[in-house]
Amino acid sequence: MTVALYRRHRPTRFEDLIGQDVVADTLRNEVRAGTLAHAYLFAGTRGTGKTSTARILARAVNCDSPREGEPCGECRPCRELLDGTTVDVLEIDAASNRGIDEMRELRDKVKYLPASLRRKVYIIDEAHMLTAEAWNAFLKTLEEPPEHVLFVLATTEPHKVPETVRSRVQRFDFRRVSTASIAEHLQTITDQEGSAVDADALQLLARAAQGSVRDALSYLEQALALGERPVTVAAARRGLGLADPATLQALARGLAGCDAATALRAANAAFEAGADPRQLIRELARLARSAELCAIGYPEGAEGTEEEVELCRELADIGAAGFWLTALDIFATAEINLRQPVDARLQVELALLRLVRPAAGRDEAGTLEALETRLSALERGQTQAPTHGTEQPVTTTAPTTQAAPSEATHDPSTVEGWKQLWPMLVEAVNRVDVPLAGVLRDCRPLEAEQGHLVIGANSPFHFDRIHDPKKGVVLAEAASRIAEGPVRVETQLYGQEQRAETGTDPGVVSDLTQAVLDTFAGSRVTATRLREPGSSRDA
Repeated sequence: MTVALYRRHRPTRFEDLIGQDVVADTLRNEVRAGTLAHAYLFAGTRGTGKTSTARILARAVNCDSPREGEPCGECRPCRELLDGTTVDVLEIDAASNRGIDEMRELRDKVKYLPASLRRKVYIIDEAHMLTAEAWNAFLKTLEEPPEHVLFVLATTEPHKVPETVRSRVQRFDFRRVSTASIAEHLQTITDQEGSAVDADALQLLARAAQGSVRDALSYLEQALALGERPVTVAAARRGLGLADPATLQALARGLAGCDAATALRAANAAFEAGADPRQLIRELARLARSAELCAIGYPEGAEGTEEEVELCRELADIGAAGFWLTALDIFATAEINLRQPVDARLQVELALLRLVRPAAGRDEAGTLEALETRLSALERGQTQAPTHGTEQPVTTTAPTTQAAPSEATHDPSTVEGWKQLWPMLVEAVNRVDVPLAGVLRDCRPLEAEQGHLVIGANSPFHFDRIHDPKKGVVLAEAASRIAEGPVRVETQLYGQEQRAETGTDPGVVSDLTQAVLDTFAGSRVTATRLREPGSSRDA
């Protein structure tokens, strides 16, 4: 049976540990000086070398000829430990041996001398899984073990280890390994294995591992198993179940513009192409983190290729303040849910909708404010808006600002293109003027060409709001950001002729009633005490 890569290339010396220099140097010095503690707590995320370090320490304290604190790897104790044939080093999985009976048995056995080595070493993995009763039974032994016993507790959740235990051990925190260190390690492994892998593919695998060397080696093995040589970025993506970059970018842009349909279409395309749901959430979380860092003015903290960093700058510019922070929270919850036996695709879609739908819902206060403004105007008798030909449209040109690049299918020189870009325009306006964004949702592009956009409103109230010169500046600046260049915005009232002709029709509701209907989508009029204009009876 073939041995997995991460087992074949497990470090055997302190100097072989990846990204844990402080831990390695301290333990090596303690071994060399003979100042070892009786118990250690190794804490850190998975795949950072906790168990490997514990095994190296077990060899170092039993080695017949240690070299500067390192095990020689050649003496009988070192060979027995490397071969796994000794009974004096025991690895206990606390997840399956977590009860009081197991700890009582261990407590009874530690008093016996080693069978062949100088010291017995007990490595307790996932130590946080022990029950409170088990810790109580183990505590006295852990505090004052026999001279020939060394304990190493390894855990990914040190906060779950009782304080009474943490105060009796020497703690080492294993940090996540940097992407650069993992990529360099993968290059060394592929050279040793004689496998051809592109440098960009190694970078992709290292980044996907999120600080875990073991995960990175598992991903490399998956990529190598595809059989393609050299292993390209595309092959590595297929091996990992990662979405195509173009699909991922379309999905991220859809989220930034609060365009649920676009986001779900992109997610569906990713799944149809074989993307793994958990990896998709991780990739989105990585982009969300980088976008939030760009939004707060810390772009150098963003991770990814130059193209991805530029995308994150765009996402930061489009998304509302705090949008990507909310995204990180939702994606983190989704990843936890995906560890359970659930419909993975549904969980991803729910996460996307939870992010986009509340983002649209945040405009509720603005919509209500717009309704109040409209009602006040109606009460003052200011509901009449100029019709075509009675007033020149507002024309505003905004200077170029930091732009949000648009896709080829979202051409800002065509009406169809602006229809696709409309959610992004609404969101861009929302960041500056929430009530105006609420009004803009009910408007639409009427005409468009390069550097020119005509926005149409089908009611006097909507027209009054977007026709205001100050509001026109806001609209022009937002449109210019979306189109990556100056855009002259005009506003027009449309669809009024039919309304004027049927003004006495009792089926036509007033602006006041329509305002309520616009605010509470899905409602219908069953009765009203308001008298419609041009009617002598109640509607």
